[in-house]
Amino acid sequence: MRLLKEDNKWVQPVIEGAGAAAVVVLVGLLSIYFTPLVLALYPVGAVVYGIKNGVNPAAVVMTIASLIIGLGTGDFINGIILLILFGPLTIALAYGMKRRRRPLQVLVTGSLVFFTSTLMVFYLADSLTGLSIINQLENTFRETLFIQVDMLKGMGLSNYEIDSARRMLEDAYRYIILILPSILMFLALFVSYANYVLTVWILRKLSIGILQMPWLHRFTVPNNFALGVIVMFIGVFIGRSLDGTYYDTIFLNLLVLVGVVFILQGLAVTSFYLIKWKMNAFARGLVIFMAIAFSPVLTAVSLVGGLDIVLDFRKLRRKPQ
Repeated sequence: MRLLKEDNKWVQPVIEGAGAAAVVVLVGLLSIYFTPLVLALYPVGAVVYGIKNGVNPAAVVMTIASLIIGLGTGDFINGIILLILFGPLTIALAYGMKRRRRPLQVLVTGSLVFFTSTLMVFYLADSLTGLSIINQLENTFRETLFIQVDMLKGMGLSNYEIDSARRMLEDAYRYIILILPSILMFLALFVSYANYVLTVWILRKLSIGILQMPWLHRFTVPNNFALGVIVMFIGVFIGRSLDGTYYDTIFLNLLVLVGVVFILQGLAVTSFYLIKWKMNAFARGLVIFMAIAFSPVLTAVSLVGGLDIVLDFRKLRRKPQ
């Protein structure tokens, strides 16, 4: 009888593991054959399973699911790429959420892990296959530019107007290439956030309590953010004096990252005071949308965010003990 009870303890985790693997495989196949957008939610099933049964079993589920996708699609590389991209993220999210870490701490950790995994995929693609993703992106932009210039010629524009538009498009594409690290970081943040929110929703349906991600009006940077930014800029300027090869790229990406943080902080302050003034949810959403859509307003919002980092208008940050 005791042996039977011990066997039963393994039955439910195995069944749940098979179900989690099936969910992961389904999401992976949907992203490959239908829409890549759902790929962001690839690890959710394994993360939920890991919070219930442990981080190591979650890693096993992710490994098995990725191998199944590789075999099922006839391209084993697909499974390996998925495992490298999302395996570490699964472990990071499952571990942090199971340990009941603060949501923002889990989000930052997951974002950094996924960003590193993305760079690893880029490196392996270049080293093993000679396929440079950066070069592929540049070629895609070049082909797109040719198509757009041809369209402009067909519209009957003058040579001066076409040349001006071409230079503007070239500058825009060059700018996108330069800030690619920042774009990848924002992508990592979005993927981690989406997985956290959906995982919390599923776990609450299963009567498992996990701290929800704070609403926008509660968002605030850590106390030492300003000091950290100053140190990073000093480091960039010191690096320029030693070896300025990548100075422009690093400096530009740092400006973009800090600027986005200022915007988020400003939107949080705006949302905080709109709630304080008892504005309804629809009106708040409309105001936030207009603040994002109109550049002059967004500039003012980012300025407010920068001031809030220093002055802490909402008095949300913890005082040092």
